Amino acid sequence: LCLGSVLLLVLSTPLITGAFSDHAAAFSAAMLGLLLLQAVCSYDVCLSGVIALLRFRFDQYSMLFLALCAVVADAFFAVAEGRTPFCTVAGILLLLALWGRDLLYDARRRSLRAISNMDEPVAAIREEKAWHGYDCIFRAPGDAEQFAVQLEMPDAGSRIMRVWAPVMTAVTLALSVLTSLRTGEHFLWAWSAMLLASFPAGILIAYAKPFSALARRLYRAGAAIAGWQGARILSGEAGLIVEDADLFPPQNVTLNGMKIYSDRSVSQIIGFANAVVQTAGSGLAPLFEEIMHNQNGRHYGVDTFRRYEGGGLGAEIRGDVILMGSLGFMKLMRVHMPEGARVKQAVYLSVNGELAAVFALSYAPATNVKACLQALARCTGLTPILATRDFMITPQFLKHRYKLSPDRIEFPTVEERARLSSPDAVQEPRQGALLARTGFSCFSMAVAGARAARSAAIAAIAVTYAASVMGLLVLFFLTFIGSTLAVSAWNLLLYTVLWLIPELLLSLIHISEPTRRTP
Repeated sequence: LCLGSVLLLVLSTPLITGAFSDHAAAFSAAMLGLLLLQAVCSYDVCLSGVIALLRFRFDQYSMLFLALCAVVADAFFAVAEGRTPFCTVAGILLLLALWGRDLLYDARRRSLRAISNMDEPVAAIREEKAWHGYDCIFRAPGDAEQFAVQLEMPDAGSRIMRVWAPVMTAVTLALSVLTSLRTGEHFLWAWSAMLLASFPAGILIAYAKPFSALARRLYRAGAAIAGWQGARILSGEAGLIVEDADLFPPQNVTLNGMKIYSDRSVSQIIGFANAVVQTAGSGLAPLFEEIMHNQNGRHYGVDTFRRYEGGGLGAEIRGDVILMGSLGFMKLMRVHMPEGARVKQAVYLSVNGELAAVFALSYAPATNVKACLQALARCTGLTPILATRDFMITPQFLKHRYKLSPDRIEFPTVEERARLSSPDAVQEPRQGALLARTGFSCFSMAVAGARAARSAAIAAIAVTYAASVMGLLVLFFLTFIGSTLAVSAWNLLLYTVLWLIPELLLSLIHISEPTRRTP
């Protein structure tokens, strides 16, 4: 129907098809009929505007409905006077309203379907001032009911429209009266033109389009953003908590070999190592648990435990003093190192100051982790914070394994890393997204996507309100001087469509770039 109205407008323009301009009145009547048919087909949009108006919540749909009524009323006079009405422009706005609602409902449907498949959803949450007064984004148990409430909350553009729409409607009404008294032109002609030009058409899809694109992508990954509220929570200056398994999943850390230097039994040495690693909660725990199983290691309890800044752990087990860490840590603690025992990528264990065992490890980089880290690096204001408990993982180690610059990676002290990676770090969480899996890929994709969608929406909102102000000023000037040729349906249509192009481009750039390499 909208395309048909555009075709009729083209045929009724003398500069384009002069031969058909003799039937301008018939074309105008046909455009009015198509607009009325469009209004019937999009009754839910009109009904939303009326309901909001009755509830004294004058929003974008109320303003659109009022503009539609003004255009229809003016069209009857236009047909009689032989001029082209603004029906096609109003039809474009109705089309955008339907498209925006369809995108929004589709995004909500996909988001709700995604969380309905989650037995125990994990949430991407924001904790204020979690580290040195810096907000941090963690993973914590999620709340599906809270997610559903957040999903229905209006976006920033819709909230602004609750003020913008009534103010702009009143301003255009006053200016139309002034113009009518000044030029003697029909009041409805000036008012409908100003309403259409000042209506922020892009607001109908500014949030819905990026949100729909993001919801579709996250649905395939098993995640969902809690609407505008969730995207706002995950945006802004914040640190992203990165743990051991995020950088090197358990299956990527393997044992290349081990050598025992102590006269103690192998089962006892391995038991010591496993007890220290398990107490530390290190990412090496699954590997040493497997070694325990394969080598019939003994189970020990740790009497005292300590973390060292030098890259190691200390414990006391049944009177024996255990040190476990990297080669540099052993040198720092002045542990005697026999010839041939110096392996860079290995875990060293000493008992009572004497080297007891060397475990040579292999850390295989994960392709999806590198892509996720690169995507996060493109997010302005987001800083990865290493909350790792594996003493082998440092910014320099990441630079070597993942070829990433450590400049934008924060590496807190050992005690702070342990605190940030514990459940106690989350006290007053604000939920931004739900994740079906706790993996780093799903987590980083949700955070980066939420920030990109919000940036796209904010940019689009800024563009559409700039177009609204400019349209009001231009149309007031043209109607005030009585320029009926300049204030035409064709010019208004071009103005509306041309201002939609940068908005659509902004949406595509912001959504595709930050997440294009993230699996």
